[in-house]
Amino acid sequence: GQGGDLVTDLEYENFHLKLEWKVAKNSNSGIIFYINEDVDKFKNTYETGLEMQILDNDGHPDGKIEKHRAGDLYDLIKSTSEPVKAVGEWNSVDLVCKFGKLTMLLNGVKVVETTLWDDNFKKGKIGLQDHGNQVWFRNIMIKEWNTLKTTTGCEAGM
Repeated sequence: GQGGDLVTDLEYENFHLKLEWKVAKNSNSGIIFYINEDVDKFKNTYETGLEMQILDNDGHPDGKIEKHRAGDLYDLIKSTSEPVKAVGEWNSVDLVCKFGKLTMLLNGVKVVETTLWDDNFKKGKIGLQDHGNQVWFRNIMIKEWNTLKTTTGCEAGM
């Protein structure tokens, strides 16, 4: 009824997240990671986590803002290219956080690579953002580097 972000129960430090997403026309969402769910301090996942933007670049107003387009590390790093597929088509994501290095791939193309700069981003939950728009996720897999534990899921939609 009310929707809301889908957030992992577990916290992750060094991980490889793989998933597929697609959006409806004019939609906006994100993959948020290193979330701190201290509800007394933070009401929203985006207040603490880093975000890979999911967006209809042509239809949503955020598409006109630098560092707010699909594949960007939201508000921080513009993607090196825009290999995003058309509205309604599935896009694949590889998000790799490994011992302080972040690599983000969109449809097999490396779009962001950086070093994480702050101990605040060492560990946290992973969330799929409910921004009130239609977005679908499927084939969600998380692999932890330090334990080699793998968690898989099927499909989720908002």
